[in-house]
Amino acid sequence: MDDNARQLLNHLCHGYDQLAQRHQTRAFPELSTAIKHPLGYCLIHCPIGSQRLSIVSLQFAPGVRGQGVLTAFIDYIQAHPHHYRGIEVATIQNQSLAKRLLALGWRYKSALTKLFRANTPTLVHDF
Repeated sequence: MDDNARQLLNHLCHGYDQLAQRHQTRAFPELSTAIKHPLGYCLIHCPIGSQRLSIVSLQFAPGVRGQGVLTAFIDYIQAHPHHYRGIEVATIQNQSLAKRLLALGWRYKSALTKLFRANTPTLVHDF
């Protein structure tokens, strides 16, 4: 991972920690926000009452793509779950990422997702 990718990752992790601290008084707060950086952004959502943090959308600059930023960010969330009990990555366009997550024990959000959205799955992993 080069310096730019590491800088983006650090910003994402710091933004996640700030969100979790801001919402620590409620067990599973509803939130929908973007963690923005000049090299990209990550839209995070947590529906009311959900126990999973959902990565809904992300866009990284071409220079930092393919360096494992998202995977490292997911690893960080798992290592620092705060009050979340799982993570969801919605509508995965990158088939390599989907295959990697499935190989790591992630599962489809539902049977319908597996059946009808296999090319752009939503995958979940509980801690």
